[in-house]
Amino acid sequence: MAVVQLASQEDVEAAFGRDLTPEEKARVGAILDKASELFRLASGQQFTPGRSTSRIKVNGGRVFLRQKPVTVIHTVTDDRGSRIPFELSPRWLTVPLGSHEFVNVDYSHGGDVPDLVRLTIADVTRQVLSINPNAAEGVTQYSATTGPFTDQYTYATWAQGGATRLAPDDLAVAHSFRLRVPNVWVSS
Repeated sequence: MAVVQLASQEDVEAAFGRDLTPEEKARVGAILDKASELFRLASGQQFTPGRSTSRIKVNGGRVFLRQKPVTVIHTVTDDRGSRIPFELSPRWLTVPLGSHEFVNVDYSHGGDVPDLVRLTIADVTRQVLSINPNAAEGVTQYSATTGPFTDQYTYATWAQGGATRLAPDDLAVAHSFRLRVPNVWVSS
C-alpha cells in the first residue's frame, strides 16, 4: 500500500524558502513517506480519509472513537452482531449499554490534513535534508582548528546518522493529537 504523505514537496520548499536542488528532489519523497508514517504512529491518527472497524469498551454509556474527524458511522453492533442504537456527538458515540460491555464500530474518518501536521512534516523533511554531512555520517562532535581559531560543533542526537526521525518538539506535536479518553469511576 502506498503511503499517503501528510505534506507535499511544495510544503518542504516553503519551509526552506527556496526551490529544492535536484539532489533534494531525489530524496524528498522517501523522507516525506517515513516522516508521515512516524507522525501517524506517534499521534495515533491517520488524518487522511479512511475506514476503520474497532471493538471498543463502552465507557459510561459513551464510546470514544480513535480516529478524528468521524465522517460516517456505518454500523454499531454488540459482540453477538445485533445492531445498537447510537447518537453521534463531536467526541463520542452515546449508546444504551453499560460500562462492562463492548461494541464493534465500523466508521469512516479523516479529511484535510491539519495545517500544524502538514507544517510539522514539511519541517521534519527540511531538517533531514539539511543535516550536516558530518552528523549524517554518525559523528556526535566535530571541531576544526585553523591557526588561533577553533570551530566546534555538537550534533543533536536525532540528526546523527541522517535518518528521518521526529525530534522531541515534533513528537510533542504528534502527541497533542492523541485520543484522550476520560476514566469512569464507579463506587458503591
